[in-house]
Amino acid sequence: MLKLRPFRDDDFEAFHAIVSDYEVVKMLGSWPFPAEAEFTRMRMNTLEAKAGQVLVIEVDGEFAGTIGGMSRGIGYMLGRAFWGRGVGTWAVREMVRRMFEGSDISEVTASAWQDNAASARVLEKCGFRTTGVGEFYGKARGETLEFDDFSLSRADWARAQPVDLDTDRLKISALTCADANDLSRILSDPNVAWMMGSITNPFTPKDAERWIAERTQPNMIGCFAKVSLNDGTIIGFVRLSVGRLSKHKSDFSIGYAIGKTFGGHGYATEVLRAFLEKYTRIYALKNVSAGVMNDNPASIRVLEKLGFMKTGERMHLVNGRREKAPLWLYTLTR
Repeated sequence: MLKLRPFRDDDFEAFHAIVSDYEVVKMLGSWPFPAEAEFTRMRMNTLEAKAGQVLVIEVDGEFAGTIGGMSRGIGYMLGRAFWGRGVGTWAVREMVRRMFEGSDISEVTASAWQDNAASARVLEKCGFRTTGVGEFYGKARGETLEFDDFSLSRADWARAQPVDLDTDRLKISALTCADANDLSRILSDPNVAWMMGSITNPFTPKDAERWIAERTQPNMIGCFAKVSLNDGTIIGFVRLSVGRLSKHKSDFSIGYAIGKTFGGHGYATEVLRAFLEKYTRIYALKNVSAGVMNDNPASIRVLEKLGFMKTGERMHLVNGRREKAPLWLYTLTR
């Protein structure tokens, strides 16, 4: 079992043993060698450690190393007994997740000595890209060494997050072209298409496949997902995308559709609440917009129940109606 936790007083012996290994500390910048007990204790009690910005990596109850995420930078150390077991990769991914979800930073940075191929591989597996080189004095080695800088943007990290979210009654998962038949069945209902801007009527499986492919490309920012009952029955979709209801391409908007036969059970509210909770943290969103046809009271009630406020209205082309109709604009401020 892997976990990150705060330091405890009884961690000293295990921690000091790790930093007494030259093969570990030679890859660090400011750590002395031979290890100094006073320095080790100081590092256990820094303001950053007390604030939870530096944590212990624990493996099956055993002290395995430490990892820090301060401001935008991340760094870690791992006892030699835990090398080559995927522990570093897991710890970096978990700390990166906490840093992005707990703040509005746009990137996380890291560095590794150029002769530390193992740490470079860990960072690359976690999505980091090399951004430059530099020099720094390595205290344990007593010499100035070259290092590589790495960076992971929030957008790249967010795109790599799996679409896998469960509520009490529903499952939100990745939408693929294999779902075209089910989506066609749901969105071909004139009552649903009538309220959708981008859905034609009829909406064939081929139309659905093309529609899904356009919205699930690898470089897309946002998320398109299918909504299913716990038994696997697909009942609709939910999406978060950029620049659909605003002149500003950085603005995010949310949309959804639930099959008419599944209406009246509170599924839309349940899905949107969970989806917004997750993805406003992933993208560090302060505002999310939504649009709803003015003759769709059910969706208006859903948005208002979730805290959306009406901010305007405009005429909007509705493909399902083959004409423009009044669209009410809503915004949720987080």
